[in-house]
Amino acid sequence: MLSPSSDSIDKASASAESLWEDLKPSISYLPPDELELVQKALKLAFDAHDGQKRRSGEPFIIHPVEVARILGELELDWESIAAGLLHDTVEDTNLVTFERIEKDFGSTVRHIVEGETKVSKLGKLKYKDEHSCVQDVKAEDLRQMFLAMTEEVRVIIVKLADRLHNMRTLSHMPSHKQTSIALETLQVFAPLAKLLGMYKIKSELENLSFMYTNAQEYEKITKRVSELYAEHEKELIEANKMLVNKIEDDQFLELMTIKTEVRAVLKEPYSIYKAVTKANVSINEVNQIAQLRIVIKPKPCSGIGPLCTAEQICYHVLGLVHGIWSPIPRSMKDYIATPKPNGFQSLHTTVIPFLYESMFRVEVQIRTEEMNLIAQRGIANHYCGRVSVDGLARNSRGKPVCLNNSNATLRIGWLNAIREWQEEFVGNMSSREFVDVITRDLLGSRVFVFTPRGEQIKNLPKGATVVDYAYMIHTEIGNKMVAAKVNGNLVSPTHVLANAEVVEIITYDALSSKSAFQKHKQWLQHAKTRSARHKIMKFLREQAALSAEEITTNSINDFIADYEKEEVQKETLDFSRVRRPISETIVEILLPPDNPEDLQLSNGAFCAPKVNGKHNKHIEYSNLDKGQLLSQDNDIAKLIIANTARPRVVLPELESWQTSKIVAWHSIEGNSIQWLSVVCVDRRGILGEVTTVLASLGISVCSCVAELDRGKGMGVMLFQIEGTPDNLNDACARIDLILGVLGWSTGCSWLSPTPV
Repeated sequence: MLSPSSDSIDKASASAESLWEDLKPSISYLPPDELELVQKALKLAFDAHDGQKRRSGEPFIIHPVEVARILGELELDWESIAAGLLHDTVEDTNLVTFERIEKDFGSTVRHIVEGETKVSKLGKLKYKDEHSCVQDVKAEDLRQMFLAMTEEVRVIIVKLADRLHNMRTLSHMPSHKQTSIALETLQVFAPLAKLLGMYKIKSELENLSFMYTNAQEYEKITKRVSELYAEHEKELIEANKMLVNKIEDDQFLELMTIKTEVRAVLKEPYSIYKAVTKANVSINEVNQIAQLRIVIKPKPCSGIGPLCTAEQICYHVLGLVHGIWSPIPRSMKDYIATPKPNGFQSLHTTVIPFLYESMFRVEVQIRTEEMNLIAQRGIANHYCGRVSVDGLARNSRGKPVCLNNSNATLRIGWLNAIREWQEEFVGNMSSREFVDVITRDLLGSRVFVFTPRGEQIKNLPKGATVVDYAYMIHTEIGNKMVAAKVNGNLVSPTHVLANAEVVEIITYDALSSKSAFQKHKQWLQHAKTRSARHKIMKFLREQAALSAEEITTNSINDFIADYEKEEVQKETLDFSRVRRPISETIVEILLPPDNPEDLQLSNGAFCAPKVNGKHNKHIEYSNLDKGQLLSQDNDIAKLIIANTARPRVVLPELESWQTSKIVAWHSIEGNSIQWLSVVCVDRRGILGEVTTVLASLGISVCSCVAELDRGKGMGVMLFQIEGTPDNLNDACARIDLILGVLGWSTGCSWLSPTPV
């Protein structure tokens, strides 16, 4: 926990000099010239807030000084600390302006203070509008904060320090304010601290919020922790001693490390509460409240390089731990090989030190000194100098800091998502929806999956599907997706992702607008993230226009169901009224003739051709100009295509292969034939599913051939069929929704007219 304020100063009569002497030890790492600038900022803040009081009755200046102290304990740069001192001066006083801050302290300090002030002032301005409700005011407030921190990450770091001190002094607020502020902290600010890897601030924010939002449970858990600690204190001390002795006796560690410390740590009340809630057990069943944290300081490399890496030393220590105590099955967590998205690295294992005497469990954490520092400070560790998200920097000790390394990229990658959502959905999303996207999709529980080659880890909200993953990778990937593979097995895009799965998206460029519309309309119901649903909604509008669907923005908006329980009750829409029946595409073979010469003659009169040896009145008026000429055997047959995406680019040999098969069937039968072609991905059982659909609707399969391109993972099935247009219409609609079907076409061959 970060240190609370010192009580060495009489706050009621605090002077600028006494406050400076109290603050100075926390920022003593800064060089003299930067200390002078911070002291100048303190003097300006002191003058600006002169005479102002907080609810507690203490001078207001105490608050910005405590914010600066918190930032100093994180060893942030002087600009951040100066901004912490000045963050309320422009908003709450008439003495300080942004221009003065920029003139005295530079543009960086101004931008941080400006970001803070924009957020704080917005709610007050909005309240003047009598039509604004409290929820909309707060949503716009948070939206501005999220956007401000994409421009300058230190805006949110200072905001977190500001919120932390406000939570420490929340007891002076009215009870209803305590609850609302604590809930907001728990839902927004604590998850933000976690995203930034700032676990020290995150833990304190969670525990303080928990104390106000659920006082009874907080009291029960703290009491249970105290009881367990008193009961098992001797065991914990003995386990610590055994581990220290094992480490001290190890010759490898003596050779490779400067020191290795073992620290006993009690778990935080809120983390225990979450574990109890997740396991759905009673608080009295909790028996794991302690951690033994092993922090390793490797020797610096000299010469050509170290004998082994710091990570290898951590794994060696893990072996020592398991040499003393057997781990509980499936309790091992390796965050070194697979760091969390915020850059957190550590090895975790849970053991029972004295199995035959007690079931008291202890979690052992193993990390280097650098990993431990990063775990506590997170992104703040990278902001020790003047820095921007994309550039280089120096820290306060003159050492170079690069924000383009993997750790920093992991921590700030989600800021790009906020920028993209703002740019893509500007004008289409209210402030409340925008904040909802961030708080649910970004700040909620996460699931971690691997890209196909395992080189990247992607994290999504818990419960996310393959649809969400595809649209997170890129909008075009989601729009062209037809199927996916998880751990090498073909799955539906509606598959719910689990931790550590390897996900590969299968795309198809030649999907027809009709098929794309139908598939994505179905997937819309299974998209977990709001960002994916907004992208699908946009795609549906585009496909509707391309396929002449009469679909409106309102009808799609009505169709989108909100699946989170706390949302408005879900609404559904029957799309049958806006869907163009497939029969309208099949009836290309039902139109009146434009060229009578294309029909067969019998005794000088037009007659209906035979399909599969039978007269069919639906073929009598066929318009062959809309057909496609087969290229073999002197035009002995003509082919009519219905509702297909011609996949020449994807399967360039399909046309000639399909033509040859239809011509062969035509020649054998001696008359026109009906056919159905289905292009699909290579999936076991898909042929059986297609034939089952045909049989269930009374469509006979006279012949069937199939071809597979294993290199592309795609295939085509060609059926000679016999059935009515109505049945064929229903069959095509069902086949289109089978997992792995990319497109279909249907038609009939036609005897060339015989000259009279």
